[in-house]
Amino acid sequence: MDNWRPMAASCRPPLTTVDLRLEEIGRVAATELLARIAGRTAPGVRLLPGRLVVRESSRPRPAGP
Repeated sequence: MDNWRPMAASCRPPLTTVDLRLEEIGRVAATELLARIAGRTAPGVRLLPGRLVVRESSRPRPAGP
């Protein structure tokens, strides 16, 4: 979860994670807050897609004994 690279990549095998794009969520939230403070409102819900970061934990195991 959160695609915290130091943790995900340090595991053996490296873990597949979901990147929630927290920096983008923070940027959008701050922009929306400043707009509302300025009196501009936008009804509705903002959806920001996450992404799957595939690492070795979800790849097929190598063939062998």
